[in-house]
Amino acid sequence: MTFAPDKKTSKSRTGHRSSQWLRLAAKKLRDKTALQYDEAGNAIALAHFASPITGEYKGRKVFSVGKKSRVKTIRA
Repeated sequence: MTFAPDKKTSKSRTGHRSSQWLRLAAKKLRDKTALQYDEAGNAIALAHFASPITGEYKGRKVFSVGKKSRVKTIRA
């Protein structure tokens, strides 16, 4: 009973395995990031935070938005 592999893994197999892992990691990161958009189409915040324009989260009012509130726009 040994802990070493029986055969050497080829370079193409190693490259294929690592490229598949990178592709999957990039897909998970892309799917995980969801943004909120305002009427003009600008990304304003991440979707799992309360909206800075309306002050709502999941359809209910979380905080009141005053006239002096600043909204930082993010171009996505």
